[in-house]
Amino acid sequence: MKLHRLLALAALAIAAVCPALFSAADAAKSIAGYWAGTISTPRGELAISVEWVAAGDGKWKGTIDSPRQGVRGFAFETTKISGIAVDFTLQGLPGEPAFNGQLSADGKSISGEAIANGGGTPFRLERTEKPAPQIDPHAVPAKGDPGKGLAGKWRGSIKPIPGIELRLDLDVTADADGKLSGNMVSLDQGSAPLPLGPLTEKDGSVSFEVAAVRGSFTGKFNADGSEISGEWTQGGRPTPMVLKRRAAK
Repeated sequence: MKLHRLLALAALAIAAVCPALFSAADAAKSIAGYWAGTISTPRGELAISVEWVAAGDGKWKGTIDSPRQGVRGFAFETTKISGIAVDFTLQGLPGEPAFNGQLSADGKSISGEAIANGGGTPFRLERTEKPAPQIDPHAVPAKGDPGKGLAGKWRGSIKPIPGIELRLDLDVTADADGKLSGNMVSLDQGSAPLPLGPLTEKDGSVSFEVAAVRGSFTGKFNADGSEISGEWTQGGRPTPMVLKRRAAK
């Protein structure tokens, strides 16, 4: 085979490989943008989204959302890029989850392993358009509606650990004799209604239990009955919680 024929074949081989390599290298320089995907857990797919912005000097600022875990807008500055490797750690969250991923040749996806508490599970992110801001139907209202008594609809949230906020709905009713009953739903975790145990309301104070999760709450009404401030206790750990009355719909 003539020399020029060998050179031509070599050039074709390089052309076939280099676009992918160059694409990955270029994309690795700019992971800026919005990414959405899942972590594959033994209990099913866990939706996550990550957004990166350049912070200068080759550094990155990121935020991550994992709605089912009560993580919204958690900020991290631990992203490291080496070739096509994209690694980041969520310092401050329980177990400090670490993501060890690789950028695809076309720069449109990152896949790898998410590691927490000594165990690993696959994850994958796809580069996509950031959704337009929407009204969050589960948002805790800034103020509650004035009213009397515990019967009604309430919403509050707890922050059991830094970086995680779980929103809760309470629906309490009173029968003809004034006996109270109700249930609680963990909105972010998509739980089924959990029955409230003994509900008491006396002299402006409120208490109830949720036996299904071994939790309890004690609190007091404010002056206009729009809020109940107190503590949610679960596993022996008290956490501040403010319940806000919602208008009946």
